[in-house]
Amino acid sequence: MNLMKKKSEVIIETPEKIRFSYQIAEVGTRIAAYVIDQMIQTLIILAIIWLVFGSVSAGFAKSTTHLSAAFFFIILFLLRWFYFVLFEIIMEGQSPGKRMMRIRVLRDNGDSLDWETIIFRNFLRAVDDFPIAPLLGGFVALIDPQNRRLGDLVANTIVVKEINHDLILPDFQVYFHKLNPRQERIEAKYKLSEHELYIIRRFLNERYKLPAEKEEEMAKDLADQVRKKMGIEEEPEDAFLFLERVYYQHET
Repeated sequence: MNLMKKKSEVIIETPEKIRFSYQIAEVGTRIAAYVIDQMIQTLIILAIIWLVFGSVSAGFAKSTTHLSAAFFFIILFLLRWFYFVLFEIIMEGQSPGKRMMRIRVLRDNGDSLDWETIIFRNFLRAVDDFPIAPLLGGFVALIDPQNRRLGDLVANTIVVKEINHDLILPDFQVYFHKLNPRQERIEAKYKLSEHELYIIRRFLNERYKLPAEKEEEMAKDLADQVRKKMGIEEEPEDAFLFLERVYYQHET
């Protein structure tokens, strides 16, 4: 995929010549999301202190106090290192703060995040939070054209404004020509994202506008990309039928 920069937006073009436009999240919005996430973590910590040390003050033994303190510091460690990782995996590039501010993390080529990228970018928060005034991550984001902190630069990610849902939900019907709904489901390791299904849907509905040779070439190329993305080893004999089956089983 090709990445083109336009000040406050990026335009990502797929091999099928379909373009997606994303508005880059402002630094202020990212800071607000970060503050919300910090407040949530603080509330969790206060709740743990009340639950753990409140019971200790009620008359438990001294050894229990040490165990409670150890448990507390373990929770602090897990919150510090895995809060963002866990939520960005579960919420597909968002944390509670990011969701409230309507922003999301993406790969800079437009692909959805994988867990390795999420872990990589968030473990670099230790560097981003280095106490320079302002914090190093915030300073880097201020001077970077796409408002990326160090974790984003190293992990090749960007933070964008949430797209209007109308752009990612199915917006028109797919007309199947070769599909037999009674066929067995395709065994796959992974599912496709809404963006990837949108690309298939656009191609299936508009492929007849292409010259026959180009239509066949693009079908094979798209089917090959879909097959690899879903972890399917066997190459399909009919690219058009394969794409129809993949789309159909994602929607049923």
